[in-house]
Amino acid sequence: MDSTTTMAGVTRGPDVAGKPWRLAMMCEAAAMPLTVFTARMIRTMDPSLPTANAIAVRDGRIVEVGTIESLQPWLRHHEHVIDDRFADSVLLPGFIDPHVHPAMMSLLLAAHWITPEPWDLPGRDIPATEGRDAYLARLSELIAADGSGAEGDAASEPFVTYGYHAQFHGEISRSDLDAITTDRPLIVWQRSFHELWVNTPALAWLDAEEGAAWDPHVDLAAGRLFESGMVWGLRTLGPYLLGDGKLDRGLDDCATLVRAGGVTTIADAGYGIFDFDMELASFREHFGSDESPFRLYLMPNVLSAKGKLKGGGDLFDQLDAFRSYETERMQFLHAAKFLADGAFIAQLMQMGPPGYIDGHEGAWLSDPEQLYLLIKPFWDANFDINIHANGDQGVTACLDTIDRLLRETPRFDHRTTLHHFGVSTQAQVRRLAALGVAVQANGYYLHLFGDAFVDRWLGTERASQMTRLGSVAREGASVAVHSDLPMGPVAPLLAASAIATRATRNGTTMAPTEALSVEDALRAITIEAAWQLRLDHEVGSLAAGKLADLVVLADDPFTTDPIDWPAIEIEATVVGGRVYP
Repeated sequence: MDSTTTMAGVTRGPDVAGKPWRLAMMCEAAAMPLTVFTARMIRTMDPSLPTANAIAVRDGRIVEVGTIESLQPWLRHHEHVIDDRFADSVLLPGFIDPHVHPAMMSLLLAAHWITPEPWDLPGRDIPATEGRDAYLARLSELIAADGSGAEGDAASEPFVTYGYHAQFHGEISRSDLDAITTDRPLIVWQRSFHELWVNTPALAWLDAEEGAAWDPHVDLAAGRLFESGMVWGLRTLGPYLLGDGKLDRGLDDCATLVRAGGVTTIADAGYGIFDFDMELASFREHFGSDESPFRLYLMPNVLSAKGKLKGGGDLFDQLDAFRSYETERMQFLHAAKFLADGAFIAQLMQMGPPGYIDGHEGAWLSDPEQLYLLIKPFWDANFDINIHANGDQGVTACLDTIDRLLRETPRFDHRTTLHHFGVSTQAQVRRLAALGVAVQANGYYLHLFGDAFVDRWLGTERASQMTRLGSVAREGASVAVHSDLPMGPVAPLLAASAIATRATRNGTTMAPTEALSVEDALRAITIEAAWQLRLDHEVGSLAAGKLADLVVLADDPFTTDPIDWPAIEIEATVVGGRVYP
């Protein structure tokens, strides 16, 4: 029999028993035994069959969900194994974190962390540090420890720390950092990633004076580089923090964090921040094999693509060429990431009237007209549009852009998604729903910053209503949540708890009418996240034919107070039917 060539140009072997190769593969899979996982409870997140206690899996996919009794038609006709290891546990679809930055997290893992909240990182626990004196003392302590016993030039190498936030640590400036050391470059990375505070030697190391000649976001006197100024600093910082095997170690640690969070699917919402080929090659090496305990989906950072994918050729052709990196566990979405206004955590987001209490102004990453011009070719090419938007003025820029594009080139089921969604208005919520726009919020914003942003920046009304997801759900728009790692931990149950309770880490309940129901909060980390990535036919719920990706929990979140969700033990994950304890 002759070989068969598919439309993708892949040559398959000869037909088996006169059947086309696809049917032969199906027959081969059908000959494999079934594995049936039993559980105390299975929450499918599928309204047609919301609960079960048995799930049959074969060749990486779900065969049927139900009970041992309802599965009998399959079990009578096929070899099978009953796996009772989860008999006392609760199964849900594997959690989805639809917005993470593995390369960015890897870079920051090479720095010293001083954060206002505790972090549990691989190989180190980071305690919370609050107060200006405590921050500067901790910084001095880490620098002294880093230089002690060093030989040669080790003690004069740049010292980089991450996690500073003025609201928790007080104001600092170049003079404060010079008082700590002028023997080595000292770089303090703000908790948002969008801002650097540096000493005098670091200004020279980063070529900041050259950057200040054209970039208003480089303040030499203060030792501050923010937004585009921070990107200028990345030219030097990136290679330093990602080289010498640091990227590889960081990606391994990222994998540990993802797995510990019960996450089986992640999306890098903006790969290419540092170097497209370097990132993709490293991702494939670390996450691309069928040994990976999660699936990775990718969308490009268009601002980075515009600046780095040069040398001739069409932008879409260059992006499409990256598909050569694809594997079964690492794939590209037909989607792109854009950025409107500045960082929420650094309070660089663009705010409409009445603005900030202290009168400062935010920053645009792409001003409204530039945002439209960047998005339009991707819109016309039917890409799913994902936009970083934090302040209400940033949200307006996004909605104006989508409104304009819909009038010029109508699209159905476009699944445009606003990411982060820090501060918004009721009018914007109704408008985004009317435009068919989804919201993907950072559940950690409210948890960590809900109290902190009241007195100095936003006031009680707007600070308490940040991430107003209850209104979005009531208007019928899709709601998902993400970590934006490293902005928040890969902890979907923590994010879901925050949006279900509206409780800050200090125990304050803020705008309780904006809380999501238990059902909607858990949908936000499963099926709604899948829908926004256009992957809901594969993951996000448990049903026949979908990928066999599950998370194994010690307790049932549907019967546990949402305030206690972060304490639920994650016992294992299952990806493609394979168990990862």
